[in-house]
Amino acid sequence: MKLFKNINLEIFRRKSSQRYIPEIDALRFFAILPVMLVHFSGALLAHNILFDRDLIDEENVLRQILIHGNSGVHLFFAISGFILTIPFIQKPRKQLKFKKYFQRRLIRIEPPYIIALTIFFIVHIILNEQNFVFLFERYIASFFYLNGFIFQEIPYILPVAWSLEIEIQFYLLMPLFLIILKIIDSEYWRYFIYFILLICSLNIDFFPGDDLNDFMIYFLAGIISADLYKNKKITASYFWDIIFVVSLITFFSIGSSLLRFVFLFFIIKSSLNLIFLKKIISNNVLTIIGGMCYTLYLLHYPLYHLLMKIFTNKLTFFTSFEMNVLFQGIIFVPISILMMAVYFILVEKPFMILSQKIGKTRNSQIKNSNLNLSNTK
Repeated sequence: MKLFKNINLEIFRRKSSQRYIPEIDALRFFAILPVMLVHFSGALLAHNILFDRDLIDEENVLRQILIHGNSGVHLFFAISGFILTIPFIQKPRKQLKFKKYFQRRLIRIEPPYIIALTIFFIVHIILNEQNFVFLFERYIASFFYLNGFIFQEIPYILPVAWSLEIEIQFYLLMPLFLIILKIIDSEYWRYFIYFILLICSLNIDFFPGDDLNDFMIYFLAGIISADLYKNKKITASYFWDIIFVVSLITFFSIGSSLLRFVFLFFIIKSSLNLIFLKKIISNNVLTIIGGMCYTLYLLHYPLYHLLMKIFTNKLTFFTSFEMNVLFQGIIFVPISILMMAVYFILVEKPFMILSQKIGKTRNSQIKNSNLNLSNTK
């Protein structure tokens, strides 16, 4: 029975090409769950005939709390900054090679996104809510992550993909950032570049719509955290447990970009130096759900609207918004995670594994060649 349980867990567990850090998957959980909850409550309001959405959005305390969950996207940005910086930050400039980096990103990110985008493109055609030309234009723009630049609006087919467009801009420019950081091999130079990026993100708006610079401050929190993680030894202590809890709660409660940057930094930094909370946030439930966050993020928004369109009015047994969100959320949030886990297993995880094989085959061939050469000698 124990072996069977372990096999099941491995099916759902994310594979990593780097040294696995369970705390980072836990942070992904804390990022995706609030986003899912705010979109679930929004879908309920969109389809439930009992409630006035405008009134609830404006006056309901629970809804206001849930809306702050949108900040989870900014936590995702910080995590991306962290994990993409880790492999390169200690390498000298001459050793920075990005071919495998781009190959892995392409194989890891593109197929699950394109498949999901295509599925929902077909669904929109079937629903016939917009004409084909309108949908096809949005599909092509989203296919190339250009919806924000071309239409300056949230993607119509897959609305949550607005943040993926920002992520792609970061993936493309990250090598340039790393090269600039390595122009002078000094931490003081790196801190100067961080300061310049921070000032630009806070004060410069390059394009009318959303672009990387509007959110660079959040990626920067992860980049600086990765720099310190690799270059500065910090002792774990209960102090960091307190910092983690306070920072996580405060982050989802404030609106200032600069303060969010500060608390994002402390969230990541403290999560890596916990004592009391280390086992709690590294448990299987948090890390497995967090590891599936890309699939959950891609699919949860349209899935919740579909589920609420079918079920919310049939399961409205209470007069209060709070009780209905709680009751239906307990039912549909876990069910939706299980449903989306199928997509993770069948679609995302195979490409995740494939992306990790990039470069390994060639390295193995080189090792085998050297071994054969040694044997002949």
